[in-house]
Amino acid sequence: MSYTVCGQVPHVTADLCDVSVTGDVCIVPLHSVFNVVGVLKKLRKPLAQFFNTTNKIILNPYNSFEACDLTSFNDQIGMSIWGKGGRKRITPKDYHDIVKTCDPELFVSLSDVVPSTVNKKRANKSCYRTLQWVTEAITFLSEADHVTSRLLAPIPGSGVRQLTMKSASLLASRNVFGYVIERATLPLENWEELVRDVVSILPPTRPVFMLGVLNDLEMVKAYNCGCHFVDSSFVLHYANSGRAMSVSPTNSSNLSDSSNSSNPATSVMNNDNQIQTEQQARPSSSDNGSNGILTSAAAGTSFSDFGPSLAENVPSNPNPPENDGKRKKGKEAGKAYIFKLEHYIPNPSLSLDLISSEYTRQFVPIVDGCGCFTCARHTRGYLSHLLVTHELLAPTLLMLHNLTHVRTVVNETRKCVVENGLGQYERKLREVFGSKTKLDDRQ
Repeated sequence: MSYTVCGQVPHVTADLCDVSVTGDVCIVPLHSVFNVVGVLKKLRKPLAQFFNTTNKIILNPYNSFEACDLTSFNDQIGMSIWGKGGRKRITPKDYHDIVKTCDPELFVSLSDVVPSTVNKKRANKSCYRTLQWVTEAITFLSEADHVTSRLLAPIPGSGVRQLTMKSASLLASRNVFGYVIERATLPLENWEELVRDVVSILPPTRPVFMLGVLNDLEMVKAYNCGCHFVDSSFVLHYANSGRAMSVSPTNSSNLSDSSNSSNPATSVMNNDNQIQTEQQARPSSSDNGSNGILTSAAAGTSFSDFGPSLAENVPSNPNPPENDGKRKKGKEAGKAYIFKLEHYIPNPSLSLDLISSEYTRQFVPIVDGCGCFTCARHTRGYLSHLLVTHELLAPTLLMLHNLTHVRTVVNETRKCVVENGLGQYERKLREVFGSKTKLDDRQ
């Protein structure tokens, strides 16, 4: 899945990057389309038609790319988003009106996203609010006419195992299409076992999405934990920082026993005719990955592969916690970002910092043998020149290369799912990433 702004991959135009690189599912954060909702109402056009795209659109109220700590801004009334006009509070009714106007393929319910560093009382409030908003979204879909959008329920818990598992068990019986796990709500390290246990108690006929992973290693971890769809928003962090992914682990002999001779930019993640969906059991708590995945986007799964939701009686919400009261002054001074750039780039040796002067006179492709648009036509020295002179073409070329790199990882992941070797692939990818990243300091 591709992270987009107004339905378009940042820095890349549709004539330069086709669906074979970006995929046919795109995440659209709410803040990027909030100001065009009025236009859509007047034109009476859905969001996909307004964007002139055939891609499946997932409307997400939380911006996984920025990964902001919104602890001080959300309350019982609604959640906050940031647009061009600053902070705006979105109530469930406002959001449901936007969904009715935009008519996306899928939409994520409002969620009180808080990081794992908050105290247990705040985490309890987050769970209650999120479950309450999911219930209101289910009611909206049952009462609304001519609404074809399907609901994805976010799983709260702030990384607290007891709260996360309880929330997942409550949501497992609700009438939703699938589930969303936000990376920002998980611990910075050692989150795999928690995600694997959460996925194991969810209905196997419903897809699980993981949004906001930090790098390609975490993307493979998410697939190995049983998630079906994972986004690629981290690619934008590499491009914005002037970095190109230089090591292609899937083409390396120390990662795969068999060669990958196909062009990494020629396959589509969600092509139903390419590979039959593997109907296997979800992986157990062990990390060997030998049990495989039930249905994985890496194995060519599309939304149509999942059956209708198992509608059951919606359980009542837990007792609400005490009212938050009024926010103190000064808490709305600005957003606090959960992750730093070094969290997205844990090992700088696996990428090229093309802003550095050492690449000025290197007239070779970024990666030899890479079939992307950038490596086929331009050199490291030219990209270094574009970055130093702040040309707008620089992030465009980097996005094309980095997206192709991620597509290569997805292709290899698909292959490993079919061959039941995803756990071994993940361990070898860990070795390539090398030294352990220091993740205990936040901004």
